[in-house]
Amino acid sequence: MLVEVGELKVKRGNRVEFDRRETWPQLDAGGESIPLTEPVRVVGEITNTGKFLYLQGKAYTTVRLRCCRCLEPYTWPLEVSVEEEYCTPNVFASLPEDDEARDEVRVYEGDSIDIAPAVREAFILALPMKWLCREECLGLCPVCGQNLNERDCNCRVEEIDPRMAVLAELLSPERREV
Repeated sequence: MLVEVGELKVKRGNRVEFDRRETWPQLDAGGESIPLTEPVRVVGEITNTGKFLYLQGKAYTTVRLRCCRCLEPYTWPLEVSVEEEYCTPNVFASLPEDDEARDEVRVYEGDSIDIAPAVREAFILALPMKWLCREECLGLCPVCGQNLNERDCNCRVEEIDPRMAVLAELLSPERREV
């Protein structure tokens, strides 16, 4: 997802606006490949601030996730803000070793900047921590595996207080026969 910045580099204060669309098959996050169900769209601008080129914009897409309770797939819209600073290798080399900008800035070469890595990171950070199709999702029955959002099952699930589990074991029929 390249943005031309050749004219932009000439003078401080120059800026370029852009609106890019690109089809990505997936996002790779934490060992998961998350499919995208629509193209990525990024709208924003890049401004020459002197040493750096400053990107700010919004990115949009929709991903397909799998609910961690009921295992059903669902779609989740992503809308994120993207802000990033870029500099040339020469500017980066001139930054003092202890300058915080060294950790925050991305290096680019030539007359274009690939904004895809910054957009990808913003999308990954915007993913929900727990993937739920809806907050009230009932999940699966731990005995028979029935999706409890679709219908109830007749399984009995006895919840035993873990502090009393030792007593329950002592009272079990298998233990009495010993």
